[in-house]
Amino acid sequence: MAGDWIKLKTDLATDPAVIAVAGVLGLEEDLVVGKLCRLWSWANTHTENGHASGVTPGWLNRFLGCDNFATALAEVGWLEIKPDGLEIPRFERHNGKSAKTRATARERKRREREVSRNRRDNGHAPGVTETGHAFDREEKSNRRQTTTPPDPPPTWAGQDETFQPCPVWKRVGGDLVALGIFDPQPAIESARQAGASPEDVGAILDHAQSMPGAWGPGAIRNRVANAHPDLAPDQGWPAAAADYEAQRAAFIREEERRDQLAKQAVEDARLDAAKLAAGEREAEWGPVLDSMAPDELDQLVDDTLGQTGPAVSHYRRHGATGMVRGILLLGLDERGEA
Repeated sequence: MAGDWIKLKTDLATDPAVIAVAGVLGLEEDLVVGKLCRLWSWANTHTENGHASGVTPGWLNRFLGCDNFATALAEVGWLEIKPDGLEIPRFERHNGKSAKTRATARERKRREREVSRNRRDNGHAPGVTETGHAFDREEKSNRRQTTTPPDPPPTWAGQDETFQPCPVWKRVGGDLVALGIFDPQPAIESARQAGASPEDVGAILDHAQSMPGAWGPGAIRNRVANAHPDLAPDQGWPAAAADYEAQRAAFIREEERRDQLAKQAVEDARLDAAKLAAGEREAEWGPVLDSMAPDELDQLVDDTLGQTGPAVSHYRRHGATGMVRGILLLGLDERGEA
């Protein structure tokens, strides 16, 4: 929702973990900080506790515009890649509701102490009540400056005069207009009369925005109108648009195709490396193997293959050929005999 915020250390760019991620990815530390802000803002909006169920490292890399960013974060302990999705460790400690409440309280105390100290420096010795009142006036002034939203759209002018919306409800109305709902008042009034809070409606809009294209303005307006404190934000929706389901299915197929291609590339690289190594062993040790006397060759077979088994049976019937030859060459290479 508009006006939300996340905690951010002022020295984040010089954090050793950020420096490590920047080094692995070949990025500047400032760019890594920017991508972290985008990641944490997304998690603050779309998760409750930092756990993003169903989200893959590949999606996160594309969202942040950087290959291997998820893996780099995992290596420094700032992201956990789990079978059912991704999780940001200790997210609630820093950006959960309780964490933000603590941070706001700390800032309020700090500023209260600063007001008291300034007054003492100017020759005043205010009491606790006077200091508190001075801070309260400053806090209320700052709150008015930072949280009051812009005037609502003209469509609010015809609203029911029995209900004058508070600033938070006005902001919700602005969010609805931004989503293409040009007459939000009836839906908001219905939600309000059902006992829904601005936060309840905000959660509904967050859910709609987390699934772009799933519902049009009409469906979103109807879902807001049916808002109720006991109805979860992801419930009470009509079926998602066919285009959205098709796009989602296509996205999942593309993810699976990418994963398969990546696995195939790893396997191809492994096979190429094995073929190269086998060719080098043949060039170096093939002549040695071919020049061995029968009793020397039998001893090498005993040492390398043992006295029983399919490989030994192959050697007895066909000699040092095929896979058996490769194993014997590997044995010579490991022994380093010329």
